[in-house]
Amino acid sequence: MNEIINTIKNFEIYEVVTGLITIAASFFGFYCVVDKWIKRKEHFPRVNFDITVEIIDFCDDKIILNIIASIDNKGYVPLKIKDFKCELLGVMNDSPLELGGQKIRNQLNFPNKIGDGSFIPLNWNYSFVYPCVKTDYLHVTFIPKNTKYLLVKSSFYYLETNESHHAGKVLKIPMDK
Repeated sequence: MNEIINTIKNFEIYEVVTGLITIAASFFGFYCVVDKWIKRKEHFPRVNFDITVEIIDFCDDKIILNIIASIDNKGYVPLKIKDFKCELLGVMNDSPLELGGQKIRNQLNFPNKIGDGSFIPLNWNYSFVYPCVKTDYLHVTFIPKNTKYLLVKSSFYYLETNESHHAGKVLKIPMDK
């Protein structure tokens, strides 16, 4: 057996064969990594996105709100987000309750646009949400005191893909205390 190995070494076939095996193993390892990455969809964002609305105070004819948008990045890569906005729609005390049309799937209509805002400064191109980190973004605003029900809708876009993510919250506004 040693004679065969020595003969193979003399013809330099041994070095060629081990080189080919090394290259094949490297390609197979690369294939396994890419295959795992595709199957686990590691390129797809894993995000929990939620809105919380806190009533801070009643002041004159206004209600001060703290709107908290929470993004929990459960993925493995930092996310770059842009156009992170919120919109406030309301039903006022003197407005009748009506269902919307097919456009909003016959849900309760919030006919009054009360306001809108941004969770990141308008002069920023994007914001980061790092892996395994929950990041809270705040927007402090006010609504009219005669608001009975409030719908807060929020959305952001991923910088690279321009795909969007949305969240919303409905709140019954209590009477002044």
